[in-house]
Amino acid sequence: MATYEEIHGKRVNVLDSDPTLNSSYEGQVWYNSGSGTLKSVVAVQAWVSSSSLVGAARFALGSSGTQTASLSVGGELPGYTNAVEEYNGSGWSTSTNYPLSIQGPLVAGTQTAAVVCGGNTHPPSVDRTETFEYDGSSWTAGGALPAGRRALNNSGFGSQTAAVQSGGLIPGGVQNTSNEYDGSSWTAGNTINTNRYVHAGAGTLTAGIISSGVGAAPSYPSLTNVEEYDGTTFTTVNSMSTGHGATAGSNQAPQTSLIVFGGNSTPGSSINNTESYDGTNWTTQPNMASARQQLGGSGSSSSSGLAFAGYTTTQVATTEEYNSSINTFTAAAWASGGALPTATGSLAAAGTQTAGLGFGGYAPSITNSTLKYDGSSWTAVNNMGTARASLGGCGLQTAALAFGGITPPQTGKTEEYDGTNWSEQTDMTTARDRLGAAGIQTAALGFGGNTGSASPPYPAATEEYNGSSWTNGGNLNTARRNPAGAGTQTAGLAFGGSTDPDTNSTEEYDGSSWTAGGNLINAVSNLAGCGLQTAALKFGGGPSDRRPETEGYDGTSWSTRPSLATGRQDLAGAGTNVAALAIGGFDGTNKTNTEEFTGETETATASTLTTS
Repeated sequence: MATYEEIHGKRVNVLDSDPTLNSSYEGQVWYNSGSGTLKSVVAVQAWVSSSSLVGAARFALGSSGTQTASLSVGGELPGYTNAVEEYNGSGWSTSTNYPLSIQGPLVAGTQTAAVVCGGNTHPPSVDRTETFEYDGSSWTAGGALPAGRRALNNSGFGSQTAAVQSGGLIPGGVQNTSNEYDGSSWTAGNTINTNRYVHAGAGTLTAGIISSGVGAAPSYPSLTNVEEYDGTTFTTVNSMSTGHGATAGSNQAPQTSLIVFGGNSTPGSSINNTESYDGTNWTTQPNMASARQQLGGSGSSSSSGLAFAGYTTTQVATTEEYNSSINTFTAAAWASGGALPTATGSLAAAGTQTAGLGFGGYAPSITNSTLKYDGSSWTAVNNMGTARASLGGCGLQTAALAFGGITPPQTGKTEEYDGTNWSEQTDMTTARDRLGAAGIQTAALGFGGNTGSASPPYPAATEEYNGSSWTNGGNLNTARRNPAGAGTQTAGLAFGGSTDPDTNSTEEYDGSSWTAGGNLINAVSNLAGCGLQTAALKFGGGPSDRRPETEGYDGTSWSTRPSLATGRQDLAGAGTNVAALAIGGFDGTNKTNTEEFTGETETATASTLTTS
């Protein structure tokens, strides 16, 4: 038998451990002397869960874009919606509503340059001709379709100024006509070979493709038929292996590299099948975790797709990402950590996910208890000097700061923790509880809160701590109690809280003044937060509905993240936006729950080669 060197002219490297891998290593081979195995890096195909839509679960929506910049338009709840949402690669955020509450519109183009047309409004049932163009924030009327039609979701392809519409459904039946859009008006094109609706489209005006969908009466079959478009004529090419009716696909992918996923194999059923196309042949790929039809889809190649919303036995809001990569993707998620020894709410926290600190709170009476976390369990350490709840906290496990709170009454007491003992420092200028906090032990921020009144006005005052004393900083623009905070003293973030009612206001601090940031998706108070001004995480909150929702902030806007397992208010948060701790809280009773958040990760995987 010839050796590898004799065949390829290269020797296999011998390494005592796997190297740090990246995409340039695909196909590389080496011998791991530590494990005694021959290894290589190969691409792996898989779906992984991601953050759900912001709004209600829905199906029959219009969609387009890429895996990291996707667009969702309209849909059925039941009842039709005009909701528009954008996906940024991590989560969803709301945008400007579509001019019509609509089901099954066509969408083509990108998240910041899309064209939307057709679909159905009800009641009464009307197949629409209107066209609107989207620039990422607003809608502008374009030229109308020659005739109204519905069930166009996922079938469009091309760009905002060069789009193609094909097939669809009208009261007279399933259609075979097509139309082209030039950025201002639609022009009739040649017919498609197979009448169809709710099919998948991809490619460009001169190199497009349509596949699958639902065929004509009386059987309305789930089709395997595929057609390519050259800008003039639709030509039948190799069929898919499985019929996909009411399907979705990577509609911003080229004609020679795309995937189609989900749908139904018979009317009323749902499938999770995925198939990829290389310009000639279709290949079966891993299934989605959730079988669904009339879903939304997007993507830019056969290696990158996004599936969201749809219908199983009911409408859903879930999202999945498809990747073909040498990297193994692990979805962002909350997982259970070690429980607190005593159920505690309205506590403060400092530190990281693997070196956390929780202190004060109600357990059930006001406590001065301090606990440290090692990434798996909590251990009691020396108590604070002053028992208090609803206090501010920041810093590290070995350099923490506790300030404000209620003893009762409200207090401005400040204490520093050095990893062993607490020591009393200069009081805050204004005694308060239910305040927001950010920063580190020697450069902290305290803002908003409650000075003793049961109703507004709440304080807008911000105070800055320099390691020895507090001084006044710039006031919040929106006075509030029970906000959350993140960031540093010179790049801080305040979000949520109560102005009676709760607010979704976000403000950014530059070391002297606050300016408005992007609003939270939901107005909420009694929440927790962590991270930086440009990479923050919000989780939990109330006060009455004990929310599980998590949101992430990128310095401009908030978008969805996976929810807590246990919705609660008055919890504490520590860590970063990709490695967070949610500690204790209240959902009618105080909680011992600790949850750990880990952001999506990707790791190159070395596969062991065998004789087979």
